[in-house]
Amino acid sequence: MTVLTIVYLVGIFTLLVAAHEFGHMWVAKRFKMKVEEFAIGIGPILARLWRGRDGTLYTIRAFPVGGFVKIPGMLPDEEHIEGSFQSKSLYARFLAVLAGPVASILFGYLLFVVIGLTAGLPSLDDPTPQVRMVMPDSPAQAAGLRTGDVLLAINGEPVKSAEEAGKIIRANANKPLQLTLQRDGKPFVVAITPKEVDAEIDGKPQKIGQIGVLWHVQRKREPFLKVLSHAGLMTVGMTVGIVDGLRRMIFGQGNIHEVGSIISIASVTNATARLGVVEVADFAAKFSVMLGIINLLPIPVLDGGYLMIFTVEAIRRRKLSPEAMARVQVVGLVIVLMIFVTVFSLDIYKLLTGKLIR
Repeated sequence: MTVLTIVYLVGIFTLLVAAHEFGHMWVAKRFKMKVEEFAIGIGPILARLWRGRDGTLYTIRAFPVGGFVKIPGMLPDEEHIEGSFQSKSLYARFLAVLAGPVASILFGYLLFVVIGLTAGLPSLDDPTPQVRMVMPDSPAQAAGLRTGDVLLAINGEPVKSAEEAGKIIRANANKPLQLTLQRDGKPFVVAITPKEVDAEIDGKPQKIGQIGVLWHVQRKREPFLKVLSHAGLMTVGMTVGIVDGLRRMIFGQGNIHEVGSIISIASVTNATARLGVVEVADFAAKFSVMLGIINLLPIPVLDGGYLMIFTVEAIRRRKLSPEAMARVQVVGLVIVLMIFVTVFSLDIYKLLTGKLIR
């Protein structure tokens, strides 16, 4: 991993966490909650940036893998504390928690807009079929393809565009192909057999070939309203895709290679960094939307868990006792730790077997 990749990775986490926690803080302050600290990172305080007129201390902490907004009175029996979280209405508490995931999704949308206005929108006019991403556990990964490789020919015949390459690959399911590629200015040849998958084309189910590659596309400037529309479609599409992926995982229909820990995130960042800052920003936008959706999962200690608790309180018309809240949080923490250990272990396995995104 290069120094540039580490800079990108830290930058992505810092921006995304800041946006998420800002959502919590902004709504909390709208409801007159006392925000004692707005922290980027976890662990010991590295820097006290400033203290606002309302008393909020803005800090940077040692490890840039998270962040938090500190509001007094988070336990059910602390509503007597002035300006505390528990002293506010259920409506206010619900919105303050919901604001974090919503801010993450909106920040992803904003990044898509900024990318569209500065670098342009994806276009099919790109004459160079360059690999943007190699999917894990795919024929392309098994053949050794990497982000940044340029496809020159298939079976000795020159290929002029990613669209042309896609047509040839789709038409050759389970048939061996010989790809001529270029990496760092040097040509090389690999043998690859597209995997047959089910797809729907023009409303008709078909079997097509796939090698597990996302192709790089050229960008061009478009009108402002088209950029806004495209950013909206990207955000909605990402949201639907993530929700569907979570559904498949829950019902045992997903692929273990679709989930990942910080190791996978670092691997994707490292691969994307080779394509430039625009692609890194595009990844950050998608990651921000994913962060927002994942935080809505109804697991205690995540935002979605608190929203679930508030919903139960609304139905019962009374708050959970401090003891019940503590038990629920312990259960949530155990679930999160189990997920973390499982996903981290899968990433170690993928790292050892060479199945991380490259």
